Amino acid sequence: MKDRMRFALIQALVSLAASSVAVAAPSAFNDPLATAAVAVPQGALLQQPVIALARVGGGAKVRLVAAGLRGLILVSDDGGTAWRQAHVPVQSDLVSLFFTPSGQGWAVGHDGVILHSADRGESWTAQFDGRVAQRTLLPYYQTRIDHGEKQLAPFAEQVALNTKDGPTLPFLAVHFDDDRNGYAIGSFGMLVATDDGGKTWRPWLDHIDNPNFLNLNDIREIAGDLYIAGEQGGVYRLDRAAQRFVAISPPYKGSFFRIAGNERFLLAVGLNGTAYRSTDRGANWSLVETGAKSSLTSAAFSADGKTLLLTAEGGQLFYSVDDALTFHAVRAARPMLFADVVADGGNDDFVLAGYQGIGRQRLKNDSNDRMVLPK
Repeated sequence: MKDRMRFALIQALVSLAASSVAVAAPSAFNDPLATAAVAVPQGALLQQPVIALARVGGGAKVRLVAAGLRGLILVSDDGGTAWRQAHVPVQSDLVSLFFTPSGQGWAVGHDGVILHSADRGESWTAQFDGRVAQRTLLPYYQTRIDHGEKQLAPFAEQVALNTKDGPTLPFLAVHFDDDRNGYAIGSFGMLVATDDGGKTWRPWLDHIDNPNFLNLNDIREIAGDLYIAGEQGGVYRLDRAAQRFVAISPPYKGSFFRIAGNERFLLAVGLNGTAYRSTDRGANWSLVETGAKSSLTSAAFSADGKTLLLTAEGGQLFYSVDDALTFHAVRAARPMLFADVVADGGNDDFVLAGYQGIGRQRLKNDSNDRMVLPK
């Protein structure tokens, strides 16, 4: 079952947080899609479970945004030292963030929720959720089937299966090419697309080589190409001319949780410290020894692009300074069940997030070109 769900990590965070989140859950049921996130006391913000991080803007105007359980979204304008809570209209667990250069942002998560921000993460509005999916995605396919596109029947059946119980399945990642065109991906092959900034979403399950509707866990633009990583070693690259995500998977049957890279390489990472590397846009792959034994949950480059840092759910960190050919372990300043990492303003500074909240990690080179914690 672990291989079946990326959100095993998220479910673990939810379970662990149930008895330790600063704000107690109300005794009566509140619909998370109809209830605004509860305000967390300022002194407890950095101890809340956080699952996703994002950078907005650049230079002196860079902002960090964090998202987590029960609709929690935080923003920081000083590199992650001080944080304040944003207004969020739902209490669904949020697991992924994305911002365009103009500051338009989206957050996705449980209950099939998609949120939008027009002010660099300061406030949010709901665009989509599992109830809307139930009303709109299947009719979209059915209309096309009724007009003769019978080949869409398997995709309509999967959408019906995914939505029949209402808002139960999560979106796990989101990406936008610009302020209008974007994608959200999730469990059981769910893939939706928009061309109007998220005002409307349409199903795209027929636009990816994923006939078994495996979980889709991460979506990233790397060196001008758009990639998805997912279950059973699935890696897909968008053929923009054909408007289709084409399978370019390595010979691996475990789940990938994150894909990273630059113009020289791709790196897909996942279960039990597994990492596969490609230097030809996914045509060929080689296994990389990371040194990790627990699952790798996230990856980020330093601000100067020279250091790639991987996080593991066991609280370990691993870095590479040679384009992911080799990795070395570095002691975490604040070990936790890591969920995400982003670069801070300094060339070897990172902000990390996980079950125990938000922490910072500063690395430096020693005389042997290895990263160490500063004294």
